[in-house]
Amino acid sequence: MDQRQRRILGQPLSIPTSQPKKKRTSMISLFSKVSWKLRFRKWEPLKNVFFILAERARDPSAKKRHMAMKGLGTMACEAPDKVRKYKKIVLDLLVCGLYDPVSLEVIHESMKTLTIVLGKIQGKGLGSFFIDITLQTRTLLDDENDGLRYSAFVLFGQLAAFAGRKWKKFFTSQVKQTQDLLLIHLQDRNPQVAKACKTTFRACSPYLKLRKEYSFQNEEDQRNPKLCRQLSHYHPELLQFFYANKIL
Repeated sequence: MDQRQRRILGQPLSIPTSQPKKKRTSMISLFSKVSWKLRFRKWEPLKNVFFILAERARDPSAKKRHMAMKGLGTMACEAPDKVRKYKKIVLDLLVCGLYDPVSLEVIHESMKTLTIVLGKIQGKGLGSFFIDITLQTRTLLDDENDGLRYSAFVLFGQLAAFAGRKWKKFFTSQVKQTQDLLLIHLQDRNPQVAKACKTTFRACSPYLKLRKEYSFQNEEDQRNPKLCRQLSHYHPELLQFFYANKIL
């Protein structure tokens, strides 16, 4: 097994321990950049690594499942064309990880890897996976773990860009059910989560627009009083953004 395969599978590289730490680190960095282009142009090794990861993703050991999700994320970053080739298999593995029944680490790593994968495939060809990912991600927006909440907001905001016509109605209903959570976490105790929530709120804003059948109401009647009050007090710049885009 070569060095690059080890990196994807999450196994340690064999580096001589007698070298100073800084020197070893720079050697790893340099070697990784060069060897990635040279060694992984071969199709068979990468194909083998992919199927090893697929096998580990369903392993009874939570630790192995976690490493498999991490490995899929590395592969998505370094060899996106190969991930696109096996897109349905990758998505199936990641959705299973997202719904892992026992390990928060597996769930968290699945979310982070899904964010990478969706970016690489630009949300194309998600099919019913879109529903599975959206439903589970929404439940994690209020998780007590800061890291999970952060990743959930990032992924949910990304999904807003990929709903398209097919899933627009479904995602609109999900956003409206999530509106109160979005307002709450604009003031999240963790600044990074609050920042991610704010970005997601903007991404989801088109789904908060009122339907045309209510256009006979006057402007004040159309506005959501609760939303306006909270945004006016805590985030006036978001309120102005919504007004400017005729969302409120």
